[in-house]
Amino acid sequence: MMIVVSLLFSAIVQEHYREVGLLRAMGARPNQIMTIILAESAIVTGLGGVAGLAFGTALLLIFARSLGFYFGLLGVPFSWPPLALLQESAVVTVVFSAVLGLVGSFLPAWRVRGLDPYALIQTQVR
Repeated sequence: MMIVVSLLFSAIVQEHYREVGLLRAMGARPNQIMTIILAESAIVTGLGGVAGLAFGTALLLIFARSLGFYFGLLGVPFSWPPLALLQESAVVTVVFSAVLGLVGSFLPAWRVRGLDPYALIQTQVR
């Protein structure tokens, strides 16, 4: 997944070369550019983790009745994990997805931070 995130943010950074060049030309420091890109990636992938949790929870709740019935036929009791464990798992999942976005977008952010502002403004999207 980190490779996919890195490729995705590499393309996103290339699409925003002109904006990054304008920010640099107006006085933004390279570390500020890198912070903006990393923050965007953490927010996007964190929201993706939240959406994945919501979708997975919805599917689980839809099929919980049929799973409980099926396990009952097999003689296996169906029980939910404790609520505290579910909450901790959800938080860890969202944090992990945000960290995955940070790590995956670090290289594209590092590459663009050192480029010349004029070259970034003049660059056509590849």
